[in-house]
Amino acid sequence: MRRREETMPPTGAGLIRYFREETRGIKISPKSVLAFTIAVIIFEIFLRFYGKALLGF
Repeated sequence: MRRREETMPPTGAGLIRYFREETRGIKISPKSVLAFTIAVIIFEIFLRFYGKALLGF
């Protein structure tokens, strides 16, 4: 006997299916984004403490 195909509930019921779409553009891994964000935060903290001495403002 043939198996019945399961159908997904409608998206209006609160369940959404996400598909991976290959699009043009740069591809950045989540780890790279996290590392860049942490580097910017550390740079901001560094400037907060040493910015006046380095830049002379």
